[in-house]
Amino acid sequence: MEYLKSTIHGLLIGIANAIPGVSGGTMAVILNIYDKIMYAISPKGLKENLKFLVPLGIGAVLGVFLLSNVIVAAMENYPMILNFCFIGLVLGSLPAIFKRARGDGIHNRNWLFFAAALLLMIILTFANPDASAGKSLEDFGGISFIFCVWLFITAAIGCVSMILPGLSGSLILLLLGTYGVIMESIASFNFLLIGVTGLGVLTGGVVGIKVIKKMLRFHPQALYFGILGLMVGSMIIIWPGFIPNAQGIIAAIGLIAFTLIAYFMSRDSE
Repeated sequence: MEYLKSTIHGLLIGIANAIPGVSGGTMAVILNIYDKIMYAISPKGLKENLKFLVPLGIGAVLGVFLLSNVIVAAMENYPMILNFCFIGLVLGSLPAIFKRARGDGIHNRNWLFFAAALLLMIILTFANPDASAGKSLEDFGGISFIFCVWLFITAAIGCVSMILPGLSGSLILLLLGTYGVIMESIASFNFLLIGVTGLGVLTGGVVGIKVIKKMLRFHPQALYFGILGLMVGSMIIIWPGFIPNAQGIIAAIGLIAFTLIAYFMSRDSE
């Protein structure tokens, strides 16, 4: 039963990653397994948690590959409905996350983490990734040592963004201008650039997980207030607008339904 539960959780995380602008980390928080994943991914805890991580990973891969086409099609044809449903998931999970962040009492300084994270998301909302999305290797002047260093750094930042709930790694790469190059290098089997990107992702993953685990251990309230800010801000980023038509009515119903689902799901998993 636990294997099936972990696989389903992984499936939901994979689906979330397939939605443009949405973070799999957000879904992990909604499912109340974010802490568990962070602690499980370590040299000491990896072997002990394989029964949890393997089905989770299988579910995530299945979610990305099997349902990505469905999600992309829904994003293209019914973006308002899909995004409203996801906003509902975030809304419904906020009370449980706030309760965890509050703990035995709120330290006022931790509201700064909430404000900083929310401000970051607002800045990303008004940033224009379209200007950098189409950048190719030729636009950067070809392969050079400086460009490889920049590609490594942006890949590392993108990976950290994927780990943090609320942030979309692909969106960050768009803003930093290397998303197009990475997609181009994968399509053309440019193993040098793929290798540099892979090293950046690996470095970002190792460093990001270590920092988050230390925050969970020593400053959990600050981390969760930051997560709250990122998640509130993510609703601003993926807000699709509202049109009072048939699709709008379905979107509103989806918002209410998924808010209730997330609320009871997160409450039961506390």
